[in-house]
Amino acid sequence: MATTQSATGQGLVRKLAPVPKGAHVQKRPLLRPQLSSSSKSPTLYMSSKTPFMSAVRRVRKQLNRSLRRPPAPKNASLQSRVAALNRSTNTAAGATGETAQPMVVTVMGTGKAIEKTLSLASWFEQQGDCDVALRTKTVKTVDDIVLEDGTEADESRVRNVSCLEVMVTLK
Repeated sequence: MATTQSATGQGLVRKLAPVPKGAHVQKRPLLRPQLSSSSKSPTLYMSSKTPFMSAVRRVRKQLNRSLRRPPAPKNASLQSRVAALNRSTNTAAGATGETAQPMVVTVMGTGKAIEKTLSLASWFEQQGDCDVALRTKTVKTVDDIVLEDGTEADESRVRNVSCLEVMVTLK
């Protein structure tokens, strides 16, 4: 896979090579990291077709679930369980206690879904019981080159996609 370079005012920019004649680019879904079953921070992925209020309900459901989750494991001593309950109701930490972190629900959107993800962040920012943090990043994704007759060429491309990550916690 050859890349071409173009000069800009800030330096060199690497561009992908043009698609060969008689072929088109088939986009793969984003690679999602495999989370362990004991993951303390749920991640929700937005698409441009996700209904807004459904996404709000999903995030709110995860935040409410964090309130019901016991802050200490069942095999902890009675004193550590009582101390954990007195510290905070919104913790997802174990029996160690002193390093209790609030439950964080992460919402990610790429491409056209960034606008909807930003609207979701604004919605939760206006709620009185939520804290919102935003982070932008770049995610790499893989595209396949497919020939017109339907057979896949053995060529794949990696391209960068902008991503907005919204972290919502209860106060």
